[in-house]
Amino acid sequence: MKRRVDWFNLINVTLLSLMSLLFIIPFVFLINQSFMSNEGILKYGYTLFPREIAFYSYKYLLVDNVFIYKGLAISVLVTLAGTFFCLLFTCTLAYGLSKKYLPYRGILTVAVLVTMFFSGGLIPSYLLVTNIGLRDSLWALILPGLISPWYMFLMRNFFMDIPQEVEESAQMDGANEIGILIKIIIPMSLPSMATIGLFYAVGHWNSWFSAAIFINTQDKWPLQLILRGMLANLDLAALGKNPAMASEWMKNMPKEGVKAAATLLIALPIVCVYPFIQKYFVKGMMVGSVKG
Repeated sequence: MKRRVDWFNLINVTLLSLMSLLFIIPFVFLINQSFMSNEGILKYGYTLFPREIAFYSYKYLLVDNVFIYKGLAISVLVTLAGTFFCLLFTCTLAYGLSKKYLPYRGILTVAVLVTMFFSGGLIPSYLLVTNIGLRDSLWALILPGLISPWYMFLMRNFFMDIPQEVEESAQMDGANEIGILIKIIIPMSLPSMATIGLFYAVGHWNSWFSAAIFINTQDKWPLQLILRGMLANLDLAALGKNPAMASEWMKNMPKEGVKAAATLLIALPIVCVYPFIQKYFVKGMMVGSVKG
């Protein structure tokens, strides 16, 4: 008996494979470019396999600039602390707004909703951070974006999907609101929290603009801002406008290779973490998005 060809699955797999290649091939080009010299880049251009392997870019980033490791530690600290506090405050606010008996629940919900569409602007935010004494502090990279309204509403909708009977049974056992949140709601909400936590972590990890505005001390710069400064120094050296770095070796540094290597260094931690939370991520993308 001949097996019937499932054309839908065949076409689906083919299209998904082609889409995967569209994302993978540029990443492979980026890896190869980071291991090529100036001459190799000019001679061969973008290739799937490196023709001439050189480590100038990684030597410049990882050996000749030791302070990059301090920036890495600061970025990890800000990402971990920022993700923790963002999840903590987002979770507590979402839990409160998910309760129909909360006084002024509608007014509070509208107040949070307004901030999704209208922000205070750059100058008021700068003045606020400066006036409360957070200037040149790592807290300036965490506190201003403590709660994302969009993520809060996603989490609130997920909490509203949890059966009311679960909370009522916990209340009959003597649990208060905080106990219900910690022992019941949060364990049942791991897919949602893992997904939102990933988004928060990626946002903190990729952020450099806030540090460029609020952080003056170079020892407190995160990794992204340090890499940006290193690339700027490379441009100045190539133009001969930075005498301290305008050596022949610096002038011959593969600038495009350094950019590729810096991009890989930034993306690598997220790529390594993602597989461990993928099972939560796939489920969490759907939860909380169907109920208003």
